[in-house]
Amino acid sequence: MLPSDLLFSHQRSGQIYPHFLRPEQCVWSERVLTVIQEHQHRTRGELQAALRALEGDSPDYRIVRGFAHLALNAAEFVLATGELEPETLRQEVFTLAAERGRYGETQAQEVLESVASRYRLEAETLREALYADLPENHLLAALPDFTPDRLVDRYNLAQAQGLLYSALYLRLTAHRNVPGEYRRLFQHLKFHGLMYAVEGHLEDGYQIYVDGPASLFKQTRKYGLQMAVFLPALLRVSRWEMEAVLQRDEREIRYRLDSQSPLKPLTPPPPAYDSLLEERFARRWEKLDTSWILEREVEIVDLKGTVFVPDFALRHPDGRIAHVEIMGFWHPDYLRRKLDKLRRAAMPNLIVAVSERLNVGAEDFQDIPGPILFFKGKLEPRAVLAHLEPMS
Repeated sequence: MLPSDLLFSHQRSGQIYPHFLRPEQCVWSERVLTVIQEHQHRTRGELQAALRALEGDSPDYRIVRGFAHLALNAAEFVLATGELEPETLRQEVFTLAAERGRYGETQAQEVLESVASRYRLEAETLREALYADLPENHLLAALPDFTPDRLVDRYNLAQAQGLLYSALYLRLTAHRNVPGEYRRLFQHLKFHGLMYAVEGHLEDGYQIYVDGPASLFKQTRKYGLQMAVFLPALLRVSRWEMEAVLQRDEREIRYRLDSQSPLKPLTPPPPAYDSLLEERFARRWEKLDTSWILEREVEIVDLKGTVFVPDFALRHPDGRIAHVEIMGFWHPDYLRRKLDKLRRAAMPNLIVAVSERLNVGAEDFQDIPGPILFFKGKLEPRAVLAHLEPMS
């Protein structure tokens, strides 16, 4: 992300807005990348000097600096000495110089030649290697994996993320329209250690309240940074709104974003299905002659501290709704957590399809209200369909 001195925003009527790039400012991304490409296998110091020259007297110098910051974070620098350790070389050179007790350029050259011969190096090569571990002497080995357009997208996202550094809490609204993304959204919330509560329903969208440290003890920048790092996960939901309350200059200010902003996901979309078992079931359901419509991961069940997202929803034109959860993966901890969620969800309209490969039996599901369907190998849609009528 970007440091605070490279963030742009403005305030109006109690709200704060990030500055996204104007079309004429986007040209700097290509220029920055060109300078970086021209300095491959050259030192960081030479590259930084060239980037400072690019800034020149331009009023957009902070934009150039921001592009460079993001691009260089994705580049790879290495020592120019290969397997030689500069610290070890310095110790040998300085120890030998101290032993000889005479100082001057001639004596220094003699010491360098003496040590260099041990490594089969030229004296000048050794001289350069002595301080190769200083950052400005590192060599640019791998270029950042950015196109100019992707660097622009990364820059705009970094501007949006930067305002969340001082966030007290977030309120997110995720609408039903992206199959499979709800579960990943909550996985990201958990991964980044964010506390949340869920309200709402499928038709109007789910309200997700991401609590901040201010409500518990005091606002900390570290928690705000976690909210900022989480933001890209929200971009995978095609319809969303975010409202944050920030702490700025001893007062609170509101910050809003939604899916109409110019922000774009930076990574390719993940697979549509978590497993081949789920994908094959969905493909076979499409060929089934039934009025029941299959939808992928669209319902959220709040379990107070975590959520349960059934694999599929089944909707009938007459308004009936059922859900399907497929248990095909075997791992003791997975089974324990899954059974716990099923019990807490207590959904009588949930069909739990269980692979016979799992080390479970009917007795493990006695306190789960919905029907349990055991299957071998592949889950047949007609077997699921047979359980729908008794549930109506």
